[in-house]
Amino acid sequence: MKGTIIFFVVFALSTLGFGQANYRASNVSMTIKGTSNLHDWESSAKEVRARGNISLEGSILKSIGSFSVEVPVKSIKSTKGSIMDGKTYDALLADRFPNITYTLEKVTGLNKKGENYDLYASGNLNIAGVTNKIDLYVKVKVNADGSLTFNGSKKLKMTDYKIDPPKALFGTLTTGNDIEIVFQVTVKTF
Repeated sequence: MKGTIIFFVVFALSTLGFGQANYRASNVSMTIKGTSNLHDWESSAKEVRARGNISLEGSILKSIGSFSVEVPVKSIKSTKGSIMDGKTYDALLADRFPNITYTLEKVTGLNKKGENYDLYASGNLNIAGVTNKIDLYVKVKVNADGSLTFNGSKKLKMTDYKIDPPKALFGTLTTGNDIEIVFQVTVKTF
């Protein structure tokens, strides 16, 4: 009996002391912005899965041990309609590579700035079967309910992922090579 009590005390203290917990997405907004020779365009990811192992002490963000994001390619929808969606899926080789993934490799900086944190991280982004290491700067807010909200953006070139910028209308409409991914991801414990 005494051993059982000691085990529970040690377990409770270690849980309180480290505050490490698993998190997953509860609310997500992700938009891909680009240009073409006729007009700017936007597409939004209607489904985003995010998971991480994060350490909080009260409302203080201590560390992020792991974090990953997965976006099903066919959940990306354009404001320009289904023809653009089809071109996007073809360009991203959606049938062969159904998901875009990001996996955190390491946190290179975590600095408290007022109520928020500046997070600097590097990780691996896989699009259409090509993986590149990218650096990210993200603002993080610890919410009153213990959830965390990550806000950021990243500019990329399609050709860095061996993607030919989509064309339409017999080549008279061509998209630009540069895109920007703008995201807000809120995660909470599960």
